[in-house]
Amino acid sequence: MKIEVARRNARVFVMSLEGELDMSNSPDVRNALLPLFKDEPTHIVVDLSRVPYVDSSGIATFVEGLQLSRKNNVRFTLAGATPAVEAVFDLAYLKNVFEMIPSLEGLFEGEGKA
Repeated sequence: MKIEVARRNARVFVMSLEGELDMSNSPDVRNALLPLFKDEPTHIVVDLSRVPYVDSSGIATFVEGLQLSRKNNVRFTLAGATPAVEAVFDLAYLKNVFEMIPSLEGLFEGEGKA
């Protein structure tokens, strides 16, 4: 699993993941995601476009991120999920719980740089 975190502007982060997200590496994703909340972001986006598979431990990591985002009034978005990954969210009845968008494209248009 490759994890990259980029600061889009002062308070917006994009975490890009590459590879299968399963029990062996979901703690690494969690350890990269949760500290982002300490920087008081307004928006955290997780780019899943290069993730072919997610298991229940990966879903649990995103649920924890969503819970923290709601607690801290942070927008939390999952972007670019493949059909297979989207199906896992659908099976878990979470597809409509998360903000899921088709891609990062256009997400930040018109956004001022901080």
